Amino acid sequence: MAHRNANLWSRVASRLTAASHTRAGAMRWILLIALTLVWIGGGLYYWRDRGALEALYLTVSAVGMWDGYFDANDVLLQVVRYAALAVPVVGLLFAFSGQLGRALARLFNLGASRHVVIAGENPAAMTLALDCRRFNDSVILLAESLSDDAALGLRRKGITVIEGDATHQETLRGARAHHAAHVVAFAPDDTVNLQIEAAVRRLIGDAKRKPPIAVHVSTHSSVLLKEAREMRSMQMRKGKRAAPPIDPKPFSLEEIGARSLIQRESQGLLALAKQLNQDRVHIVFFGFDAGAEALAERILVSLWSAHFEAPRITVLAPNPQAVGDGFRARHREAFAHPQIWSADIAFMTFDWDAASITEDLLSGVESARGKPTAVVVATGADPGNIHLALALKRACNRGNRWPVPIFMRETSQSEFSKEYAKGDETEELDAFLQAFGAHQQNATRSRIIEGSLDRGAAIAHEHYNKGLGKNGAMNMKELQAATRDWSDVLETYRAANRAVSDSAMTKLWDAGWAPVKKGERGETAPTIPDDIIERMARREHDRWMAERLVSGWRPTEPGEKRNNDLMIHDKIVPWDALSDADKNNDVVQVRAAIDVARATHKDGFVQRT
Repeated sequence: MAHRNANLWSRVASRLTAASHTRAGAMRWILLIALTLVWIGGGLYYWRDRGALEALYLTVSAVGMWDGYFDANDVLLQVVRYAALAVPVVGLLFAFSGQLGRALARLFNLGASRHVVIAGENPAAMTLALDCRRFNDSVILLAESLSDDAALGLRRKGITVIEGDATHQETLRGARAHHAAHVVAFAPDDTVNLQIEAAVRRLIGDAKRKPPIAVHVSTHSSVLLKEAREMRSMQMRKGKRAAPPIDPKPFSLEEIGARSLIQRESQGLLALAKQLNQDRVHIVFFGFDAGAEALAERILVSLWSAHFEAPRITVLAPNPQAVGDGFRARHREAFAHPQIWSADIAFMTFDWDAASITEDLLSGVESARGKPTAVVVATGADPGNIHLALALKRACNRGNRWPVPIFMRETSQSEFSKEYAKGDETEELDAFLQAFGAHQQNATRSRIIEGSLDRGAAIAHEHYNKGLGKNGAMNMKELQAATRDWSDVLETYRAANRAVSDSAMTKLWDAGWAPVKKGERGETAPTIPDDIIERMARREHDRWMAERLVSGWRPTEPGEKRNNDLMIHDKIVPWDALSDADKNNDVVQVRAAIDVARATHKDGFVQRT
């Protein structure tokens, strides 16, 4: 069970917040109306022989305990007088209970700790806040201009909403950020998120925090994400005796969406490439927004199979020169060493606003780059993606031209995707739609707070750390404990092991295994045939070099030595130039992939046909 982020004070505050902002339920109104009917109806009936006006006067007088009521012996009259007294008391109680609850909630929040503070008011921030509440975390949301209706809806779920600028220390102090378990900077602007992290650092100062406060900083720029992670590594290399009071955890929703897609779909893409008799997995991108670029990076560093050549990417964009130049500038090392490896990515012209999907367009892509294994639609706008994805589906299925999956990017899950982009629902080979990247799937407690996508990376690192290539597989207890020291791992190794984790299902496919279908049970300890292990290790080394180069590392030059600070690595060399010990490290990572797959697919595997 996931750890609940809250102390007793913050848990009570969350419950009071929810209770005090809940509309009066039907039972409250029924009770108040029933008491009123008993009072008025019973009184009018009892005094009916006094005339209408006199009966009404005497009935209303029950509130003042007129003498006739004070010494009443008649049962009906007693019922009327108690109902008359109860109506104002119950009404006042209902009226003031909300104010009292809100006041008490603020009081209890003064002692809140180990809770979750989220700074942001965009849909992704609110999705994360609601998901944390589903796991009974205590959540404080910092927002500057949240609508009254949105704030009320969050408060009814037990989320404390505080208005204010999260870049200011006093706002963070009011949210008890210096005593939180997690602070998430979730503003749409990367600069603002960095300012929030800096404000948290200033607020905490030199105070001791054990464990440190995890500060999750949302970034949209892939370059900034890498630099922020490398900065974390540099801080850890300083070797301070005392642990820092905060643990920075930069993240990107685009990267989370890309990694989850690769981990989920890699086996299907490999199987389709084999079925179509292709020599490599070839992904065609229509558009190249931030989400598409993140996915392209994961393909280049993860989707390497021992049965295929290196992955290939083709990008169609209105201005391919500018898009291509930007990508090459951000990933210079991936193109600077063709003698080792150069990213197989090409940029072609297509303006979806000025032209339609035609046979000539598809033929041009095929003649220049070959048939695709999958198509990604990521133009930068959800409506445009839907329109283009539908047009592509029709064109691909015309004459069974491109019978491939079409992955349509969404920033927010739409009714269209829920209804029509459900994946392959037919047995025949045809093009189908599938959505990915929506914040409803990515801005979750599991992926941001717990870092669930990194669990496999932690297992891969443990393999490498302990040299388990010869010692065999880890047992389930070791698998569960592998994430224990993950937060202490340098970001350099974290990035490398994320790619190992993302490629796990590819290696499992190479070894001849596939996950069982839902509800079935299979082999929980799959093995790798001896005759393919060296070929898989060779391909793993190729994949590792690609990942290092895409991440900005470069090989050593004559006279140079490895330097982590300068991102220079002496092992970025062809397989045949490695020592036996280095080759065994690649075997270790191949075997690590099997344990990663075991940890993420506990129902087991079957031999694929």
